[in-house]
Amino acid sequence: MAGLAKYIQWLWVLSVALQVLVCSVLFFRGNYRRLPIFTAYVLSNVCQAAALYVTYNLYGFRTEASIAIGWSSQGATQLLRVVATTEVMHLILKPYRGIWGLGWRVLAVAFGVVFTVSLIDSGRGLQWTIGLADRGFHLAFGIALVACLLLVKYYRVPIHPVYKALLGGFCFYSCAAVLANTVGRILYQKGYGDFGMGWQLVTMGAYMGVLLVWLVALRTPLPQPARELTFPEAERAYWEMSPLINERLRLLNKRLDNFWNPEVTQS
Repeated sequence: MAGLAKYIQWLWVLSVALQVLVCSVLFFRGNYRRLPIFTAYVLSNVCQAAALYVTYNLYGFRTEASIAIGWSSQGATQLLRVVATTEVMHLILKPYRGIWGLGWRVLAVAFGVVFTVSLIDSGRGLQWTIGLADRGFHLAFGIALVACLLLVKYYRVPIHPVYKALLGGFCFYSCAAVLANTVGRILYQKGYGDFGMGWQLVTMGAYMGVLLVWLVALRTPLPQPARELTFPEAERAYWEMSPLINERLRLLNKRLDNFWNPEVTQS
């Protein structure tokens, strides 16, 4: 691990230990069955840490080989993070087929637009491009997630506390990563090219905080899987559910369900 400060190495060890604990809770509580993609995401981070440990010992911290392997593995875990977030959102909105149809489209469009715009100014060398791509990813991911959460909050869809903790953790980590990359870009422009240690400190510290929240939250049993309601069942269910699910939500779901699946109403 030559080239990494001692405190970064200790943070790395603690981060891996927390990830292993989160995985253990997922399997011990049986939550991995309900959250298979989220479980794969946490496991991928453990595998990435092991791969980087070997890479840094073989090639050092700042070599081209280390940078290529590190950011390639980071790209794989980031894609899993997007899919894991979609998995959690689907579990929340599964009973409301119309609102889920709107939710995943909001997530996809917001992510695609923001990420594309953030990459317009990325053609200034490998390090500059990687930094902007990473910042753009987290910025797009955070905005898309917040847009979906605002949609859920506005229409008062109930969210289980475990799912709140998972989505909140994803959002917080992306905000911390955007901050780290933005500060790093400013330092790079001012001639301070070596900001890797600071970036590691901010992102790893934020991720460890998120892991602690997840570790506590995932000890709570997950709710029973919600069955997707058919159109007539949804009409009855909305009137029988908690007052939090108001007339506005019922009408929105009905209209969206008709829009995304016109063949259902025709039949």
